[in-house]
Amino acid sequence: MPRTEEQLEHIRKEKKKLILDVALELFATNGFHATSISQITKKAGISKGLVYNYFESKNDILEEISHQAFDNIYSQFDLNHDGILSRDEFITFIRNTLRSTSENRQFWKLYYALIFQPHMLESFTRKYAGKGHEFGRLMREFIESQGSCDPDGDLLAISSLIKGTALVLVTSPDFFPLADFEEKTIAACFRLISHQPDKTN
Repeated sequence: MPRTEEQLEHIRKEKKKLILDVALELFATNGFHATSISQITKKAGISKGLVYNYFESKNDILEEISHQAFDNIYSQFDLNHDGILSRDEFITFIRNTLRSTSENRQFWKLYYALIFQPHMLESFTRKYAGKGHEFGRLMREFIESQGSCDPDGDLLAISSLIKGTALVLVTSPDFFPLADFEEKTIAACFRLISHQPDKTN
């Protein structure tokens, strides 16, 4: 019996996911530049022709992996899409970001390795500049709404804190239980926001 279009679409999605999963594993383990399409196809048990049905190149595979990972992070920001970040949304964003980092450790291991290579950080920054700008605007407005006396400085500090915590989760996942990471990071963010200006200056 011929397969239905729905069945064929399911097969296509499964094959594409297989390629992405295997490629991410090899990129994270062996390095992006050291991994070939041949290695991906061998480990996945598929032909090169099938890979090229879905992706034009190895760079195209990396692009799709990165797109999915960053979309997962940004989709958890301003959940009701009203252009205003509430306290609950801010807390939920931190929790979900750290959980997503922990669950997708292979990608973030790959990401941190790649951004130190020539032109890679500029490439990531350029591709996600629009979303990053909106992220920064909403985050700054939230920080200001919470009574920060230095919203620009606190935005920089909080962004650095979240990125640093994520890096520890990738490199030293057993340093603290994930729940402790969440609570300590959230508490630290609000301590930064609520700090009072130094009146000795």
